[in-house]
Amino acid sequence: MADWSIWRALEEWRSKRHELDPIFAYAGINSGLESLVNRICVDLKRTAPTPPLVSGDPSRDGEELARYHEGYYRHFDEALYKTEGLLRQPWVPEAAPQVEAIQQEILRLRQHMREHPGKNPGFGELEQLLLHYVNLDNPRFPVDKAMLQERRDQLIDIAGFPLLVQHALTDPYNDQIPPLISADFRQMLVDKTAAYLATPWLQTKVVTHWYITLALDAALVSKKRDATDDQRIRSQLKRRWPSLSVILPDFQHADQLWYLLLICLSLFAMFTETWWAAGGLMFWLYLSLGAHRRERKHIEIRREHLIERAQTMKKVRDRFASGQISLSKLGFMFRQLDEHGEYFDAVTFDLLHLHPQDEG
Repeated sequence: MADWSIWRALEEWRSKRHELDPIFAYAGINSGLESLVNRICVDLKRTAPTPPLVSGDPSRDGEELARYHEGYYRHFDEALYKTEGLLRQPWVPEAAPQVEAIQQEILRLRQHMREHPGKNPGFGELEQLLLHYVNLDNPRFPVDKAMLQERRDQLIDIAGFPLLVQHALTDPYNDQIPPLISADFRQMLVDKTAAYLATPWLQTKVVTHWYITLALDAALVSKKRDATDDQRIRSQLKRRWPSLSVILPDFQHADQLWYLLLICLSLFAMFTETWWAAGGLMFWLYLSLGAHRRERKHIEIRREHLIERAQTMKKVRDRFASGQISLSKLGFMFRQLDEHGEYFDAVTFDLLHLHPQDEG
């Protein structure tokens, strides 16, 4: 995987999912156009049909000549028809003036062939226009190369971000991306998602699904962490019994130290025969231990709930990745799985409304 690159990964996806063709074309990349132009130029150079032999029968010769003229016209019109199909393919919008020039040339060629049947109108101008069109180097209609490079950089930086994360997760020595569970990654994902939402020409269902799947992956990792983090679960409990861990939540063995302190004070009170203090301390220790057991019980209940939600989130993620859940249904599920808004940011919900036609 040493030769892995975002660009190569994007190219591989484009070969599998042609929905990505328009965004590549917008950045001036469409290898299919070049091969199609080459085939059209070859067709325009093909040998035209030969005129029929004269039989001496005026009626028959006239019919044969008419068929010849029609065949001659169709012979070249097929290449012109392919050219019109080429112009309908996605390409750099700044090349629109060149499209108009090519269409005018096609109109002129057809008119010439109708007015002068059986005569080659000369396709050199059309060939030049097509080559300029695919290479974006027409001196009459210049296209800013720096702008195209900027779009390609956005294609790599924004559309390729989910692929970069996916690759980083498979490579234990890759430190380009912070851990999915970290606050740094969450902020990075928010920034990249916001950039994607602010770049309309990149917005396709494929890339949107990549970002939503990545948001689900990050949420799932966080959910699993929360299910195993006793301190986090404990901090979410209400009406906790007063103990040292409430005052010092970052101290790992605060409660054990608190109980040991109560025991020591109780023993000291007994040795000094301060019975009211010893009794009070022992009673408080008894209540504290009971509260601790109840707290542990609530923690386990909460943990089971989080594990169940994590399992549900994993199923939702897998079904969405396989195309079994629409964006509108996913929005409803997000709100069910994230009641307190801890795992999904606002920009993630904005992604769900990018493709209204997929909300059915």
